[in-house]
Amino acid sequence: MQADPRTNLSNQLADTLTNRSVSPDEKRELTITFRASYAEKARLEQRCSGVVQSDYIRARLFDYPLPHPKLVIPEVNRQAIYELKKIGNNLNQQTRAINEAVKIDSQPLTNEVKSYLKTLEELTTLLEHTRQSLTQPTVEGQRNDYQSQG
Repeated sequence: MQADPRTNLSNQLADTLTNRSVSPDEKRELTITFRASYAEKARLEQRCSGVVQSDYIRARLFDYPLPHPKLVIPEVNRQAIYELKKIGNNLNQQTRAINEAVKIDSQPLTNEVKSYLKTLEELTTLLEHTRQSLTQPTVEGQRNDYQSQG
């Protein structure tokens, strides 16, 4: 069974906050700079993909847990997800209206109505799977690329 995407995001946020926390006696007040070649900078940026560079360097240098990359969803996916949510809301409203009409005997529960409700349920499931596919590969792809570089 696959975990709920909201749970995954909540866990990622909690992990990120945990990795970035600083105890009061370890307040970061100093700035450290160093020189690097263009090749080294490019390599660092590649390894950090989606992670704040200072967090990555600190984790590697002081053996802290590597921070998780930020959730990055391309703009086209965000727009598609928005539209899918709107369609899903409409399907849910239709389902609720039909169920309410059947409940108060305004609409008989015929085989045709049952079939329509089943179709609405299948469409809702398909929309949810599509929405997940728009977010999941991006997150997993970044995490796998990041971990293989570490």
